This record gives sequence, structure tokens and C-alpha cells, in this order.
Amino acid sequence: MAQKITLLEYDADVYAGDDLDPDIQYRDVYPSVTGNNNIPDKVQVQVDVAEIARQIEDMRNYAYIISSSSSLSSFSSSSETPAEELFEHHETGGDDSYTIGQTSYSVTLAQTFTPDIAHQISRVELELFDNQGAGITGTITVEVKATSGGLPTGAALASGTIDAADLNPAHLSDIYDSVTFDTGQAPYGIYISPDGTKLFMIGYSGTKVYSYSMSTPWDISTLAYVDVFYFSMLYVLTWYRGLFFSPDGYKMFTLGTLADYGVTIVEFDLTVAWDISTLEFNDVSHSVSVAEGSQVSLRFSEDGKSIFIAENYNDAMFQMTALTTAWDLSSFSDSLAASTDVTAYDTDPRGLCFTEDGKIMYVMGATNEHLLKYNLATAWNLATDTKDSYEMDMSGDITSPRDIWCSPEGKKIIVIDVAGVLHEFNLPALRGDWHSADMGDGYDLDAATQYVLEATYDNYEVGVSEPEWVNNANGEDNYEAGTMLRHDGSNWYDS
Repeated sequence: MAQKITLLEYDADVYAGDDLDPDIQYRDVYPSVTGNNNIPDKVQVQVDVAEIARQIEDMRNYAYIISSSSSLSSFSSSSETPAEELFEHHETGGDDSYTIGQTSYSVTLAQTFTPDIAHQISRVELELFDNQGAGITGTITVEVKATSGGLPTGAALASGTIDAADLNPAHLSDIYDSVTFDTGQAPYGIYISPDGTKLFMIGYSGTKVYSYSMSTPWDISTLAYVDVFYFSMLYVLTWYRGLFFSPDGYKMFTLGTLADYGVTIVEFDLTVAWDISTLEFNDVSHSVSVAEGSQVSLRFSEDGKSIFIAENYNDAMFQMTALTTAWDLSSFSDSLAASTDVTAYDTDPRGLCFTEDGKIMYVMGATNEHLLKYNLATAWNLATDTKDSYEMDMSGDITSPRDIWCSPEGKKIIVIDVAGVLHEFNLPALRGDWHSADMGDGYDLDAATQYVLEATYDNYEVGVSEPEWVNNANGEDNYEAGTMLRHDGSNWYDS
């Protein structure tokens, strides 16, 4: 008696099961099924399993068997090809990513996995995206290898390829908007109020501070000029660079240079919140011994006690556990709490910003013009930061950035460049699309044995969504996924 299963076809894949989802769309498979409509509740199409196998072979498709009324082991004809079963591990909800092919960081990315049951691996699917955002080419090589001590070892047990040109750009949207300021403002630091309605900028070679309003929060297309204040009226520094305000708008802090004192932080009071025409120097300033550069960016922690500086002489981000009293520079202590060296990624850092929870830091430099992302395990603590492999290449859109700002949740990035142009970018979720690699003749995996899946890309650069990228996300959880690994051309590292 012919074995019977319930069938529906979705895209290029064939699924089987007893309880069909009435919301799933299907295509014509047999004359008895017509149209591209919702499947009515409890509709089932009974077909011969052997006939399915022969048609699958002809169509060069795979069948995913999700559930069956009996075993498929009794195919008797050599022309009857058994359907491929789905074995997988995938966890949804991850917003992080890793990168393959990133220069001097990771050429090969891998993840260990352990099958629950023995089976042949004949195809894998990875969730990938184009981390350049402008179209990439080349071949991504995918290999399954044995492991020794948790690291890949030996020749590939099975391998396949993915065409990088098929990957969808996913690392940034188009420029949302851009504004060119009046000629001659020579911008430096920028600051945006917590509600996204006010923007301040140090300009004209660091001798003025300008204020603007945004009628729509975080939308620079609605930017309107409000006022300008000349620092010469309250002469303190030779040049002003970094800029920050207290959340209530009654204090303004600047970071700049002063002859014989080097980099110095200055505190101003405003008698009317956010109104720079009411600025008054309150005779409080402090030099910062660790900062030596001329291009510097200034940020405070949410509680007003830690100060962060981006400095281009040492190519580093510095954290000063500076104020014992929040937003009071008179309680400043010139004490270095932590630092992050970005020399490997940019030798001219110009700006940094934090999400409102202090868990993500973005850094921007003028050498490579890439937006770098750092994840902080402890909020507002650079000692706990880890560089995310995710980077955004802005070199085709901006010229020599001077400073950056991000919206509270980190979904918008505002960049001011040397030409006096303000750019606004939308950052998407760092997720990709599924891409399939056929693994040739496949390989028989043993149960309870650790293997590793490697992906290699020699160019620059492919993003891999995280977590768990062994096989695709449409079936049973048959793998225990292990450690993400990266290879920099010489050694393996735990990512």
C-alpha cells in the first residue's frame, strides 16, 4: 500500500504535515489544487510518496518532511529518491551580528554544533546580509569540519558555496536627509536635546555656538536657525571643540584647548534653559591630563558623573570617573577610569555617542569614515566594552566627519562633516535573509558529536545575523548550537 502524507508547496520548498495552517499561501502542485489562495481549514491532499519523490527529483527541489504517518525507509526503486529531512537549530530575537571577511579582524567565521541524532547533512542555510550596503560580489564558502578542543580541524567533511551578489544590503538605509549650514561655520561638536527638538553646534573654527530647532523630533529636514553665541564674549578657551548640555538645559559643557593647559573642560550656566543667549561662564574649568588631541568629542553619562572623551592624538576613547556631584564640574577629579583604543579601526576618531541606556557606544573616525559599534556589558563602563563586528561604511556619503550623535534608542545616527553638512542615517535591525548552500554529496554526521560550520569570504564584508546560524528556521530543534568563532588569518578566537 502506498504511503500517504499531507502535502503543500511553499515557494521552492515542499512541506508535509497533518495540520495545515490556513494562512499559508501555496502554489499549484497537482491539477486537483488550483489557484494561489489561502488553504481552507482542514484541507488535505492525499498523494503517493513515491510519486512525490520522483517529481521532486525532476524539479530539482528538496522536500522537507515535518511530520509523516509512517517511515520513508521502504522506497524500493532506485529512481525513487527519499525526501530530505530537516535538522536545525535556530534562535530568533538576536539583534547582534558577526562579520566575515573584515580586514584584520575576521576572514572566517564559524559555529560549533552537536547533532541530537545521526543524519546526513546535505544542505545548510545561513542568515546573511551585505554589510557594505552597496552591493558585493564573490563567493562565500561554507564547510562542515570536525573539531578538536572546540576548534575546527582537518579537511572539510562537506562543502558548498553561496553567491555574495545574492545578499540583500541590510546595514543601513539611504541618507534620510541632509542639511548644509551657512558657508564658513567650520563645524566641530554637536549636541541634540533628549527630546530631539533642539540641536547645538560649535562652528566657525570653534569660536561660536549655534542653536537650531527641529519642529519634528529627530528630523533634520525640519531644522531651523535660532541663535548664535560668540565665545569671545566670555573668553575662556582658545578653541572650542566638544559640546554637551545637562538634561534640563541649564548647564553647558565644552571641551577645547587652552594655551599652557592643554585639553580643558569648561562649565557654563544658562539662566533660561536651552537659550544660549543667556550663557554665563561660572569660573569653573579643569584640564584633562589624558587627552592630548586637537579634535575631541565630549559626552557625559546619564547620571552626570562620568565624562567620556574621543581624542585623536592617542586614537582612543577615555572615561573619566570625574564628578562626585552630578553636573558639577567643581567636583571634578582628573582620574582615568577606563579607555578603549580604536587604532586598529581608525587613527583619527572624531566623535562618540551612547544610547540612552548606556549599553551601546558608537564611534566615528575621519580616516576610514566607518561607524564602529561597541557593546557595554555594564552600562556606561568602557572597561566592559566589546567591539561588535558590525560596521557601517559612510565613506561614500560623507566627507571627513567632525562629530556624531545618536537618538536615545540608537536607531538614528546624526553626522556633521567638515563641509558643514549634517547627515541623518537610519540604522536597521541587524538581520539578514536565508541563503542556501548545497553541500555536494553531503556527510553522515554522528549523534552527540561536535562539529563546526565555517563560512569564509575573502572580500569586504559579509554580515552574519546572530545568534545560531546552523541550518534554517522552519522546523524541529535538532542541534545543540555551541560557540561562535572567528579566524583572523592566523588564529581562532572565541567571538
